Amino acid sequence: MKKLAIVFYALAAFSFVTLFTQCKKEPVCDLVLHVHKTTTGIDTADALPHCLVNVGLEDNYADFAKAEGYTDQNGVFTHTFKYEALLDVMAVYDSTWVDTNDIQHRDYFVGTGRVKLEPGETVEQYILATEAQ
Repeated sequence: MKKLAIVFYALAAFSFVTLFTQCKKEPVCDLVLHVHKTTTGIDTADALPHCLVNVGLEDNYADFAKAEGYTDQNGVFTHTFKYEALLDVMAVYDSTWVDTNDIQHRDYFVGTGRVKLEPGETVEQYILATEAQ
């Protein structure tokens, strides 16, 4: 009878530990950047697809606080970070094309900003890129 009671209590303790405890999942920080052209710095014009985006520009930033990639066809860049941070952002669009008269043209836009990542939240921000030389 004692063995049965010991087995019962061991099984009950094991069940309690596995059923009522759980690993705490760390909240992540999602970033959504919209990159648009601008002529005045305050208006938004067309989105910039295939624009290079760098997040966490400083050399002293840890690797988990850096991201690099291109915007999609709607000018949107997304990334998920593990930790909260205040990060610098730079977006560069560089395109060269030839018109019907065989004249080469270059579109070059640069935009910068700063984002503050919050745990468990999605931060959405617009980066306005102005024409540069």
